Amino acid sequence: KNLESMQKIFNKIISLPKDKSDNYGRFNKILNFTKKWFKNDDKIELIDIGSGLGVFPYLVQKHGWSCTAIDPDIRSIELINNNMSIQTICGDFFNIKSMKKFNILTLNKVLEHVEDPIKMLQTSSNWIKENGFIYIELPDGEVASKYGKSREEFFIEHLHIFSISSTKILAKKAGLKVQLIDRLQEPSSKYTIRAFLSK
Repeated sequence: KNLESMQKIFNKIISLPKDKSDNYGRFNKILNFTKKWFKNDDKIELIDIGSGLGVFPYLVQKHGWSCTAIDPDIRSIELINNNMSIQTICGDFFNIKSMKKFNILTLNKVLEHVEDPIKMLQTSSNWIKENGFIYIELPDGEVASKYGKSREEFFIEHLHIFSISSTKILAKKAGLKVQLIDRLQEPSSKYTIRAFLSK
């Protein structure tokens, strides 16, 4: 639980083969959607909320997009600053005023940890441009429930789990439109719902 051990985990994750990496699959999905959504995808500005170790922002920067990372943990921000040259913000997302508008906002396995995911999505929409989109990933409780209550989708730090239907309701209550939604089992074995939302 220190910066050195976090760095070792970061190094291990970024060295995974592409077919074993949740983050590579995540970025590839976003990249393919982006190519269809925007006419010009070479000037993308992306903001990642709850960046953790910074593996996903690392892939975003590696691709050449502009990236900003927000995380409430100062250790995570220090780690990201040590590993890449991107804008970082340390703090509670609800207490940070949007500085600018972004093309893409990502919430990767974040909404299940907050008390009010609807409010978080509503707040997130203030950070994206009118033609931008929000990408979310959520634990798929609907599928995971078939394999027992001890799966990590049901860990105690998850205040919510989701189904395809409840994800659509979540988006609607936040005033957002679902453009694409699907589910998968990631290389790490997590059952995940992922969705692209627009204003």
